[in-house]
Amino acid sequence: MHDVAIVGLGPAGRALASRCVATGLDVLALDPRPEAVWRPTYGVWEDELTDLPPEVVRHRVAQPELWSRHRHRLHRAYVVLDNAALQRALPLDGVEVERARLDDGEVAALGARARVVVDARGARPSGAAPDDPAAAQTAYGIVVDAAVAAPALGGAEGLLMDWRTDWSADPDPTGAPTFLYAIPLGEGRVLLEETCLAAAPGMPVDQLRDRLHRRLRARGVAGSDLDDVEGREVVRIPMRGRDAPAPEGALALGVAGRGGHLVTGYSVAHSLSRGRSLAEQLARGDVPLKVDSVGGSDLVRELGLRALLRLDTGGTLELFEAFGQLEPQQQRAFMSRDSDALALVGAMWQMFARMPARGRAELVRATLGAPWQGLRLGR
Repeated sequence: MHDVAIVGLGPAGRALASRCVATGLDVLALDPRPEAVWRPTYGVWEDELTDLPPEVVRHRVAQPELWSRHRHRLHRAYVVLDNAALQRALPLDGVEVERARLDDGEVAALGARARVVVDARGARPSGAAPDDPAAAQTAYGIVVDAAVAAPALGGAEGLLMDWRTDWSADPDPTGAPTFLYAIPLGEGRVLLEETCLAAAPGMPVDQLRDRLHRRLRARGVAGSDLDDVEGREVVRIPMRGRDAPAPEGALALGVAGRGGHLVTGYSVAHSLSRGRSLAEQLARGDVPLKVDSVGGSDLVRELGLRALLRLDTGGTLELFEAFGQLEPQQQRAFMSRDSDALALVGAMWQMFARMPARGRAELVRATLGAPWQGLRLGR
């Protein structure tokens, strides 16, 4: 009988497995490809990288920028992780690893092999559904040489969110807005990614690709450089995590549960941290009923997500223009998955106070009123 069985060895599951065995627990881990290096690009705030060695950082952006109506420098370092180095920093020595892909019933059945069962398979363990109606963040990106990306960056060290509307030929576009995420990866390479922060259903990849190409050409990137790229990336993040309860008797960790940020989609830093703290709990014999219980801050973020799903382009620009004007500690409170309700409400109130009257009215309507009836994915 194992102490802990962990299903899924992504960042959340691996952090838990590594720390559990370090505390002396007997650990079983199951994953269909346990030796594979993670493929997604993981970016986190540097100050959230607790207890990890500096080698896990692939590239550091000291002052990422945000564009909305105007340009804003964010005084908080942002880093891209080296996935292979991060996995080495979370060793599985002493963990009994099995190569397996489990369904919900098989996860529940692990209760016969372990005292505690943890589901860390992600938000869609059976794969993405083609007609998934859930609110999702979607993105399409390309990896190019830094010289190719330079016109898109416009002198910025990195663009966390660029909400300018050159993704459209229309000077006043409608529909769901998207932003450019442009982050250096090191070794002279840059990820240029068109991102829809939240839409229900998620914005199609082909539309994101068209917007990215239109935006980059408008900034002077040659069309031929958009066809000959070093890599491509597609992102789909269900904003509310998994749309089903955890298998019977199992704890849901990371985005298999409620480990993601409902407004930004961020989850990696919290998943790594929560994996470590959960291991400490289990080592003490303290088994929680849930890994991430719903609290007051989650209810506030749910209102934020509701607003994002209903705001038009103009309203979204005003919202993030106000975010860019916040003090750094308020920006941190808005972005962090672990902010308490009071800090979060304070940050959101300051954003509301900085918006013009028309923007405030649109935000109130989007949060509390009837759904916006415009073309959701727009032009």
